Amino acid sequence: MGNRDIFNSRNSAFSPHRLRDWEMGFQKPIGADDAMAKSLYCGMKPIASWESDNTRTPPTGGVFNLEFSPDGSLLVAACEKKSLQIFDPLTHQRTHCVTEAHSDCVNCVKFLDARMFATCSDDTTVALWDVRNMKKKIRSLLGHLRWVKSIEFSVKDKLLVTSGLDGSIYTWDINSYTECNLVYQRVFHTSSLMRCRLSPDARKMVLCTTGGLIIIIHDLNLSTLAQDLHGFKPNLYKLMQMSKQLIPIAAMYDHLFDSTRKENRIEFVSDFPDGNDAEVISALQIHPQGWSALSRNLSHEDRSEWTCIHDIQPEDACPTKPTRDTSAPPPRRNMRRFRLHLRLRPSRTETAAAPSEADPEPEPGPSGAAASATSRLSPQGLSSIQNDLWEASITVKQNRMLQDIYSRGQVRRNFNMQRITGINTGITPPSTLRARHPRDSTFTTPSTSGHYPREVIIDKCVSSKPFIRQNKDRLLYYIEETNEGRGFIKELCYSADGRIVCSPFGCGMRLLALNQQCSELPHLVQDSSGPRVMTEVGQSLGIHQDLVVSSRFSPRYHMLVTGCLDGKIVWYQPYSGEDLY
Repeated sequence: MGNRDIFNSRNSAFSPHRLRDWEMGFQKPIGADDAMAKSLYCGMKPIASWESDNTRTPPTGGVFNLEFSPDGSLLVAACEKKSLQIFDPLTHQRTHCVTEAHSDCVNCVKFLDARMFATCSDDTTVALWDVRNMKKKIRSLLGHLRWVKSIEFSVKDKLLVTSGLDGSIYTWDINSYTECNLVYQRVFHTSSLMRCRLSPDARKMVLCTTGGLIIIIHDLNLSTLAQDLHGFKPNLYKLMQMSKQLIPIAAMYDHLFDSTRKENRIEFVSDFPDGNDAEVISALQIHPQGWSALSRNLSHEDRSEWTCIHDIQPEDACPTKPTRDTSAPPPRRNMRRFRLHLRLRPSRTETAAAPSEADPEPEPGPSGAAASATSRLSPQGLSSIQNDLWEASITVKQNRMLQDIYSRGQVRRNFNMQRITGINTGITPPSTLRARHPRDSTFTTPSTSGHYPREVIIDKCVSSKPFIRQNKDRLLYYIEETNEGRGFIKELCYSADGRIVCSPFGCGMRLLALNQQCSELPHLVQDSSGPRVMTEVGQSLGIHQDLVVSSRFSPRYHMLVTGCLDGKIVWYQPYSGEDLY
């Protein structure tokens, strides 16, 4: 694109009518800035690069994460070889180098304000830094048991939020120092956790897992999150949705999905494009206005790789009712309805298998780029999922057994053996059934909360399948990727205005837009036309010599930065004329 084309495009964007409306304070019409955005992003070219000089500084290894300061004056690179590299984004010169920032590879950087930022590493620690004195970290935060992969900062609560492959999410009060550590709390735990992100206003938390699930927590309240979600197992609830079979220990958390809930309301997102089963969701980012979630996922056995955009805005519609399974057979005539009183007690097996901060963890695997960025299940995550599946299987079998007993109106002769089996598995059948009416029948089932017993009442018909809540379709846009560099996480990102997505593309990157006009993301949820394929803006640029694994737009300037596995960092800016790179 030449100077004349850019001038004409900008001149049309700032016509006299537009300037007059702007001076009078009128709101911009929809699409008013599309022409300007298209002219800028279509002209993105590489203008500078940096890579370590082995004669002066040790090699950095892969650049796993890039982060700008809030005012765009600093750029920090988190590197595989335990180091931090700090740059001036405008001069492209390195200003600081911390060679031993952690004892293992650095995974993520997050600025808390203009001068303080946090880093996390595979050494299971989180570190706080001050850009005015990079000789020594402010403090190391100890709490995670395995590799720490994500850091977020809640501006609303002034809390640092971290998540790792131990499946735990912690909050840290950075203003309350103690002798050994900061005051911290584990607010949620789930197996197969991969990434945790907060919306810019910290009103939503979005999680992704290695089980192909995106979890949205609406109206987030970090102070009560641990109490509200205590014992909740997303994998078990998803299994109940897929099997269309009621699992009592999962159904007891159905209230978390109620649309009338005021705080910490849960929503599952599980719809993906045709041909994409999304076995592992490895990367996750939130729209600058909190409108959508941008993710990168892998299909089963790494057959394909996809970039998807899902709507995460709460719906203002009336409260929704659980979806009835239409495939269920009609109930029998004259079938009596009865009420099951579930006396919930902690299960032996669950108490033994419940994760604890004091439990010994398996040693981390080999370090390095492949080990750090791998998107496979951790040993603990796999064990926890197997425990959930076993527990669900036993519960379903026990439920069917009781239904058969009640429907026949008699107790089988081998009931004592079933009772012994129930005790051994932690799911106990009724202690006595000899003189009870089905309407007053009771039995016990384990509680995932681990607290004192409480009573839950479930109304259902024996011969028909229960009401099971189903997930809404949230997919808006998608595109298939090259699927190069299997086993590595590619950190994609939104532009500062949310119009453009930078997607690592082999040994380079490509810019993706919602349409040819580079329009903004609509405020509405998915329309009747269904999800759409994203549009590539300009041409994909393969500048690096190795796989690109990180990217970031500047929050202040029209600038893009990418990093690859060999440690090279490239700057891109809108440019016209001769290529100076």
